[in-house]
Amino acid sequence: MIDSRHVKGVNGLRMFIQPNKDSGENKIFYSQRSSGPIYRWNYEKHLAKWHVARVNASQWSSHEFCTASWQSVPPELKAQLNEHYVE
Repeated sequence: MIDSRHVKGVNGLRMFIQPNKDSGENKIFYSQRSSGPIYRWNYEKHLAKWHVARVNASQWSSHEFCTASWQSVPPELKAQLNEHYVE
């Protein structure tokens, strides 16, 4: 278990979800830092970790997404985000 008190927010990071498609434990998050690349994060149960894949910007439509609050991001994903977006 990861202590979320030790996980900091990443500077300039925005998190998104597709509100009509994601639910429960199969929730998929998308991240973007500043105007950088967009990444898709989904939880792989059999690996017990979050899988990340870069999203093709031509397939990204911001109208399908809404901003996810930092509090809605699971602690394990927050830890991986901190590792992924090294300052």
